[in-house]
Amino acid sequence: MNMYTKFSSFLLVALLLVGFSNLMAQGTGIIRGTVVDATNGEEMIGVHIVLQGTSRGSATNLDGEFVIRNVPAGTQTLVATYIGYEPVRQDVEVIGGETNIVNFEMQWMGLTGEGVTISAQAQGQVSAINEQLRSNTITNIVSADRIQELPDVNAAESIGRLPGVSIQRSGGEANRVAVRGLSPKFSTVSVNGVRVPSTGDWDRSIDLSLISSNMLDGIEVMKAITADQDADAVAGAINLRLREAPEQLQVDVSAQGGYTRLQDHYGNYKFVGSMSNRFLDNRIGVIANFNIEQYDRSADKFNAGYGQRDNPQTGASELVITSMNAIEDNVDRGRLGASVVLDANIPNGKINANAFFNRLNNEGRSRTNQIFSYDDNRRHYSMNEFDNQTSIMTAALGIMQDFDWVQYDATVSVTGSRAENPKNYGWAFSHYGAVNPFTREQGMDPREVLPFMIADSSLTALNSINISGVERSENQYSAQLNLQFPVSYGIFDGYFKTGGKVNFLDRHNDQYSRGTEGMHYGFAAASENGRAVREAMEMLSPDDFNGYDLYEQGLEYGWVPIYVFDDGYSRPDFMEGDYPLGYTADPNMLKKLTHALDDLDWDFFTRNAVDSRGRDYEGTEHTYAAYVMADFNIGNYVRFIPGFRWERDWSKYTGQQFREVVINNQQAEPVDLAELEVERTNNYYLPMVHLQFSPVDWADLRLARTETLQRPDFMQYVPITSIDSQMNYASAGNAGLKPAHSVNYDAALSFYTNELGLFSVAGFHKTIADHIIWTRQFVNQGELPDPDLHLPDNWLSQNPRLDTYINNPHDATYYGVELDWQTNLWYLPGVLQGIVLNLNYTRIFSDTKYTYFRRDQVCNNCDDDGNLLPGERFRTYDNIQVAQTREGRMVDQPAHLANVTVGYDYKGFSTRVSYLYQSDRANSVDATTPVFDTFTGEYSRIDMSVRQKLQMGLEFYVHLNNLLNTADRNFQGSVGGDPTYIEYYGTTVDIGMRYRF
Repeated sequence: MNMYTKFSSFLLVALLLVGFSNLMAQGTGIIRGTVVDATNGEEMIGVHIVLQGTSRGSATNLDGEFVIRNVPAGTQTLVATYIGYEPVRQDVEVIGGETNIVNFEMQWMGLTGEGVTISAQAQGQVSAINEQLRSNTITNIVSADRIQELPDVNAAESIGRLPGVSIQRSGGEANRVAVRGLSPKFSTVSVNGVRVPSTGDWDRSIDLSLISSNMLDGIEVMKAITADQDADAVAGAINLRLREAPEQLQVDVSAQGGYTRLQDHYGNYKFVGSMSNRFLDNRIGVIANFNIEQYDRSADKFNAGYGQRDNPQTGASELVITSMNAIEDNVDRGRLGASVVLDANIPNGKINANAFFNRLNNEGRSRTNQIFSYDDNRRHYSMNEFDNQTSIMTAALGIMQDFDWVQYDATVSVTGSRAENPKNYGWAFSHYGAVNPFTREQGMDPREVLPFMIADSSLTALNSINISGVERSENQYSAQLNLQFPVSYGIFDGYFKTGGKVNFLDRHNDQYSRGTEGMHYGFAAASENGRAVREAMEMLSPDDFNGYDLYEQGLEYGWVPIYVFDDGYSRPDFMEGDYPLGYTADPNMLKKLTHALDDLDWDFFTRNAVDSRGRDYEGTEHTYAAYVMADFNIGNYVRFIPGFRWERDWSKYTGQQFREVVINNQQAEPVDLAELEVERTNNYYLPMVHLQFSPVDWADLRLARTETLQRPDFMQYVPITSIDSQMNYASAGNAGLKPAHSVNYDAALSFYTNELGLFSVAGFHKTIADHIIWTRQFVNQGELPDPDLHLPDNWLSQNPRLDTYINNPHDATYYGVELDWQTNLWYLPGVLQGIVLNLNYTRIFSDTKYTYFRRDQVCNNCDDDGNLLPGERFRTYDNIQVAQTREGRMVDQPAHLANVTVGYDYKGFSTRVSYLYQSDRANSVDATTPVFDTFTGEYSRIDMSVRQKLQMGLEFYVHLNNLLNTADRNFQGSVGGDPTYIEYYGTTVDIGMRYRF
């Protein structure tokens, strides 16, 4: 019996059991109702409603609604419980065959004391705790109350405060999250259950800095998925919920201005607003949100490269600096977002429609002082001006209806991401003979290199001009159907669920690059460079270039020196004074020259063939999935959730092969150019099971065994194969890569009371097979190491070195533990009641093997001892590849994570101080030697928010971020070893006003 037959049989048996259970349910009734907060009348999510003395019950949904089916006729007592609130009991007379309506109002526990008010932050914490406890899996929650009261900068910052989550930053702002130490691409991200397309250039990660927290109604991070969720979630699944319209007209607007210390910039601003209402007796609701902001995200950066060489005197291996750069990034980051959510009540259900759009724009310039370049004994200065725009869009239409014997929901969606860099400029200046050669001693501070450097603006010549751009898009089209059948028989109470999903993905990448190089090689009047500048000068005035005639300067020096473009810019506090900013050039002057050269009647700028053609690709992916699962309460203490998911993915991508051609240091059109097209198909059958034990009403234990996938990044398997002009080094995407397959074990023990709050201990263990790693190998003449690499025969004859990706033959292992405590001190007297605490700590371990292939020779006419065989006069050798492995931790895995948040509310005043700590993590692991491993150093920061409510719905707030002025630091060889990257971005301050009614 094949797997398809097994799946069909299982589904048939499930449907027969559903029919049998419905027959057994005669003489029972249904209880429906809504639970609201007695103080403000708002619907409450995650309230647990049970029949007293049984485990039969339900939890309220996002609308505060619940339903309990197959309730025996007669008088029943319902008990509603919610951490932080007084339990409520209510009797109901159940009439068989009818639906009985029972509504609850719940009172905050703290209100039993005289003069006690509900703390805003405590309300948000309690909501998160209860949603987490009512989830059918191991989940962490950021509640709507917490997001709305003291919102973070973006969704990534909010998620980064949860246990087991580390953040990655750009310009001091979190933009990606790594759940349980796995790279961001190992997690799925959805908006209202609809997948967000990837925004990475070559990988499948999502830039969450695109999304403003203000438009969200909560965030769910599911650490162990169930069979009805997409399987490519090895780390977990992140769902961003959009807000729905509450009753009556509501308006919420805020405006803020901000300051960035690094550039002493006061021009930051942010405007956020929402409006909502319900119509036709609350049957239709509409809410619209928008946000617009502009922020200085500048940074000072340092990077360095290192290599090894043999000392010519001693022969010993020693470490040398190969490059060292000081960079100033002036970046204005703009964010624009809007969402519209419509819901309409229909008989027995609801229709939902939503549209969600966010755009992120990074505009600015980057100045680089390449203090040192070991390879060419030159000193380089460069200027880049960029305008990069990334956007995401989701649109979905869903319907849900409940007919008592069956509940269904169906969703269709269209999503897309765009990345556009229409015209980026790059200019480079070079100074030959600017470095006095030296050898770096181990432990030598890179600043000690500075005395070896020579600076002369007249010898620093304009070298190259480049204009480039990228257009990348991804579109996804999905349809999903879920059917749920209630079951109640004996001690079993719950439901069967089945459904399926189809997802089509189209992806397109197109980039171009054109320009010129070698402008510093001579400037004779008859030369091409001289002719170009002479023609360009007819359109330019010396007044635009500090009074200098570019053509005359070129004739005098043989090149155009950098002082012609000098803008006089300097910053004494650059890199906190550790490194010089160096010479700077005015980008407006450089663009005037660039445009004049570009407007010549003859093509002065040539196309960079590799960057304009060699990296382009397009493709499509189809994913089909079906599942069956159940969710049963067994007796009063056990919840059992078995499931099975089948997924099939098919893809077809088009790329190319090419051999680079370089003539006079200029890229020429490639040869051996051919289009490559590959198809691949994979099928997976993924069993999953969850168990929950609740022997007492103040604790539960959750266990899960799941199987999940991680599909290859685009760069890893798109068919792009190339070799350098000398045919020594080749690279290839591996079209035969399989998705990584992970077997996950999760356990979580939680304790919860009104006084304790929630304390939980969670452990996890993951065994990842076929995870994808980069490797280097050598091609032997006439031998194709893998047909999916698409290497032409004439390349193989050159025995090139090959860089590619493989499915690791060695499993990777992840495991760790999370501790989390959430509580508020409502029971203390007086002003101490407003204290709210959130503390979590995570310890993570990982281990895998990295494989590297080295070339070796074996004597083919020798015995086992290496002696020539009888009759042989000369040894002959064959080239072979020898695999060597090295153990190391997985990329992006930190060992320790900690978050401490202390909040305080008193009447209209709120404040929150948060501390985040992340230990070092591996950025790359070299398969050959530890000296080339790279790491991100440990990181800690303190943020603070203050809010004061005024009269008439007005609020005043202040956000202070990165109070410790922490910098990002990367190292090579060991943590705290040789610095490869430092980024300073300083402290930021935001001050704003908010109006709500």
